[in-house]
Amino acid sequence: MQTTSETAARPSAVPHRFYTTSDLLDLVIALREYDPSAASHTLVGLLRLASEGKATPSEQTALRIAGLADLEGGREVVLSQIALDLLRDFSTGEYEGKARPRCTRHIEEAAPATGMVEEEKPKADIEPVAKLCIGGTNYMIGEMSDINVLVFRLDADNTAEWVQLKNTVEEGWSSVAAEIISLTRDPVFEYIRMHMIHRRNVNAGPDIMLFDLYGYEWFVRMNDEGCAVRIEGRDWTPVDVSGFDPENELGKIAVTALMEAIPDTRESFAEDTQSWARRIAAGASIMPAFNI
Repeated sequence: MQTTSETAARPSAVPHRFYTTSDLLDLVIALREYDPSAASHTLVGLLRLASEGKATPSEQTALRIAGLADLEGGREVVLSQIALDLLRDFSTGEYEGKARPRCTRHIEEAAPATGMVEEEKPKADIEPVAKLCIGGTNYMIGEMSDINVLVFRLDADNTAEWVQLKNTVEEGWSSVAAEIISLTRDPVFEYIRMHMIHRRNVNAGPDIMLFDLYGYEWFVRMNDEGCAVRIEGRDWTPVDVSGFDPENELGKIAVTALMEAIPDTRESFAEDTQSWARRIAAGASIMPAFNI
């Protein structure tokens, strides 16, 4: 059994080595060849931003959630003051010696030999980045890191196809959430359904209901002959609502009727709908993938 003095007297295996942030970055990337979970996105992203000034979208996400990175000028992700203080506080000091060249084997890409045809690159792998909750619905966000593109799918369905997004982490999670809303719902339809009022206190006539959306009024008539819609100055127009339950889906029937009566409804409420979608997106919650 070793005594404390014997243990303390044993020399370090690698005595007094100095590692720059670039050295540490190369080291942790190399360690991932032996253990893929050797370093978190937060650690690698911290070292990458400190040494190279850039990080992958998943690393940027992890750093921003941890408060270690900020969005500068609305586009560029930079280390926060907290991160800079950490790097300074746990550093031996400025290093003025000769730095090791960064042409290491694990970051070099092998060039194809002369006369050989380079194989077609495989489809980019998708790495889970975060879980985004929008209005009670959870979406898994993935990153195609090779081409810096985000994708998403329902968190509850691991077999669903990934859907590519135009927005990236740089645009902000609110923009990502707003795009997902536009891709997974009918925003104009949902906006009208949530904001219209059924004027029940107005006696519009037998089997006739009046609906109002910020001054837009339309009448819906439902009887044994079917459904029809009318707006001021126009005649009744038949509406096909065979796919709806009149008792439980009256709101959907009313919106469908309005869109039938006013063909340019979507254009008329496009701006209001976009503002509404952004407000919903601003309330979305985000959780990094490594905490799931």
